[in-house]
Amino acid sequence: MDIQMQLEDGYLSERYAKRSDVMDREGWACRRSFPFAVTGIPEGTRALGILYMDWDSIPVCGFPWIHWCAVATPAHADFDGTWEAPDDLSRGCAARIKQGYNSACKSEPEIGVGYVGPCPPDADHGYTLTIFALDEDPQLGEPFWASELVDLAREHALEEVSLTMMASC
Repeated sequence: MDIQMQLEDGYLSERYAKRSDVMDREGWACRRSFPFAVTGIPEGTRALGILYMDWDSIPVCGFPWIHWCAVATPAHADFDGTWEAPDDLSRGCAARIKQGYNSACKSEPEIGVGYVGPCPPDADHGYTLTIFALDEDPQLGEPFWASELVDLAREHALEEVSLTMMASC
């Protein structure tokens, strides 16, 4: 499998991050998710798990920050070896995916489900997008916890792929 997306010298476009348009924000958080494509999806895939993490946040807040977790299932997508997440999938096409909690869910519940864009406070951070090709349609609630997706992937991932991108402070 492979993740394809437009980066600018390895950086996520500001359109989806800290300096996004005010129309795409709720408070500090960009809510416009970035487009990407997954190619080479293995045969037998019944769902794709999406996990977008900031591991560089650990020294800042004490834990890796979950920016987005979601699942695309056959009822919402056709896996013919490829799948495309359109621009603003988290808000504009949310019916196509199940979305989970992000790390703002306890402190700011109004933005605690779906995509919250990078907003590194101290330095440029690396953000890792991981896609899991799952061999079953996960019976997750909505919203669900990222840990539920990771646990499911341990047993049901046919394949996984990650892409790390940077975002500006």
